[in-house]
Amino acid sequence: MKAQAAYLIIGRITRPHGLRGEVKVRPETDFPERFALLRRVLLVREEREGVVRTAEVESVRRQGDLVLLKIAGTDDLNAARALAGLALAVPWEDRVELPAGAYYVAEIVGLSVRTIAGEALGTVAEVIRTPAHDIYRVEGTDGEVLIPATREVVRSVDLDRGEMVVALPEGLR
Repeated sequence: MKAQAAYLIIGRITRPHGLRGEVKVRPETDFPERFALLRRVLLVREEREGVVRTAEVESVRRQGDLVLLKIAGTDDLNAARALAGLALAVPWEDRVELPAGAYYVAEIVGLSVRTIAGEALGTVAEVIRTPAHDIYRVEGTDGEVLIPATREVVRSVDLDRGEMVVALPEGLR
């Protein structure tokens, strides 16, 4: 069984905006409207290092595809510069519920993958986002396999067992 993530990354701070402590955020969520409701956010340096601190959100506004965010206590350009590169996250329990058959990247990465015939392919190491559909990069003892995340290929996902079953098309390997 796969361990559950403690938080869900929803964006990354790219750089300061202006002189009063606002930062530009590149959303990394399919639900960018969630930023308008943020009152508190987790600041994460690296996924491996975990949460740096919890911060109160003073204001949020959109700027094209980006979000301008003001964090309490970040009141000047230097303080905003110190936040550049940090990820913004929410506690896992505050995630937006997905419809049946849809999963968060954090739920997919780490799953063991086998074919419908029972052949072990490895573990999902990365989810590659493309315009057509996601691609699961699976690393195993026989090397790497890129699996299209389509209903025809991915036959089942069992989060409780930490397993994905796939029907590999001819010539995929």
